[in-house]
Amino acid sequence: MIPHPARRVLRPLLSCLALLATTGPSLALNVQPVVVDLQTAGRRTSAVVTLQNTFPDTVPVEVTVHPVRVVDGELREAEDVESDDVLVFPSQATLAGNQSQAFRVQWIGQPLEGESRHFYVTIAQLPVAMPESQNAIQVLHRFKVLVSVGTNGDTPSLKVVEAKVGTDAAGKPQPILTVANDGTSYGYVATNRMTVIERRADGSEAYRKTFEPEEIRESMGLGLVPSKASRVFPINVELPEASGTLSVELNSAGSK
Repeated sequence: MIPHPARRVLRPLLSCLALLATTGPSLALNVQPVVVDLQTAGRRTSAVVTLQNTFPDTVPVEVTVHPVRVVDGELREAEDVESDDVLVFPSQATLAGNQSQAFRVQWIGQPLEGESRHFYVTIAQLPVAMPESQNAIQVLHRFKVLVSVGTNGDTPSLKVVEAKVGTDAAGKPQPILTVANDGTSYGYVATNRMTVIERRADGSEAYRKTFEPEEIRESMGLGLVPSKASRVFPINVELPEASGTLSVELNSAGSK
């Protein structure tokens, strides 16, 4: 049904771009980078995130920062809590068509000892007023940048504590990993080399593959694990056996 031309139709649609999602060529807004590593002291206490507007029109945006915690093996954003430890400047901006805006992300909290902290910086496009006589649908883009903060000298210690055969959305068997970090700083699974082995009931191998860091990023993302925490990661790989047993080896990418 076509709405009455005198009626203003304004339906903001939030297009939320997840961490590490690929920005397609049809999108007219783009943020780089989407993952930021900071330290609480020294030269790496700040970083720059750039928003590019390839729209011909002016785009207003605002920036918010919320802490991120691990809940039930997943990263959860505390959207009702504003961060006092990470400052982004400017917090609002208006980008003309075909222009870029740099946002400085700055750690302003106290020094950390033996722990890591994590935040989502959200850059959200704001709706604009439309003429009363114009029917329109506004697609509002919303970008999340994952900011991780550690301390110089602290190190992660990642290990696979559980590996099992699960199922993907289509019901096909896939590896599900639980990775723990006993270290004093955060780490990324995708900085390692990972070997996945599935065995049949008789003990014979049904599947074996060693994933290099780039292949891990393609199949499960970077795999951030905060200090003193555990996370659950499905791997986008189809296994040959739904009833097999799984083992996973995680080694430094520099080792053989």
